[in-house]
Amino acid sequence: MSRSDPIRKEYFKAVELGDKVSDFLFYLGAFLSIVCLLVNQANFPAISSAVLIAFGVSALSLFVMGLVSRLYLTPRAQDKRLQEFFSSAWGISLIHQKTDGYYNNEFADPIKRMAAQVLENSHFSKAVSLRMARAERVRIILYVSLWLVCVLCRQTDLGVVVAASQAVFSEQLVSRWIRLEWLRVRFEKTFDDVYKLFQSQPPVDQFHAMAFEAVSLYETAKANAAITLSSKIFDDMNLSLSNEWDVIKAALRFQ
Repeated sequence: MSRSDPIRKEYFKAVELGDKVSDFLFYLGAFLSIVCLLVNQANFPAISSAVLIAFGVSALSLFVMGLVSRLYLTPRAQDKRLQEFFSSAWGISLIHQKTDGYYNNEFADPIKRMAAQVLENSHFSKAVSLRMARAERVRIILYVSLWLVCVLCRQTDLGVVVAASQAVFSEQLVSRWIRLEWLRVRFEKTFDDVYKLFQSQPPVDQFHAMAFEAVSLYETAKANAAITLSSKIFDDMNLSLSNEWDVIKAALRFQ
């Protein structure tokens, strides 16, 4: 299914770029922190000073980039996505950018259309996050294995062990992986809950309340995890997931 998504292109690409810059600064800082321990200040004062300055600049830059991403780039992108989400559900224009083929259901009732949209969103999000998690697990196993070797090796300098521990258990590695796994579980729960909601067809008031609850849980999960789903994986899986979505709609008899 072909999709045109100016919101992702204009706003989420900036978030992904910010994440890449943060990752680069993190790895640079981790490398420099170890180099600082290995360079003898007495024998190489100029090199030691240069490494320390570079480490300080990288740490400050990472701090600033983190603030920019979390307080500006990500909230801006999420706000635009929510505006488009509700615009599509209620058939109004809260934002001038329009996606094409992003939400695919034929409900006329705004609440049912909104519920179907979050079902579609969670269907795609749980699959994308699962593939991201698989790659992240391999990376974490590698880093933790190297960290264990470093810790268990008696010849390893204590400063190097501390620097390696700080890097492995930082925001960019183990913490990020745990948040990604948690987000994946929340996406799966949202999909299951909304799927059962359409299957059970409760009274109208109950359906409306549960639909709004599902949207809230989906959005708060994204905000709390602070994980940007990979646009590359989304593009790779778009066709197969769109075909699966057609099967889901047929099973639930969407009108």
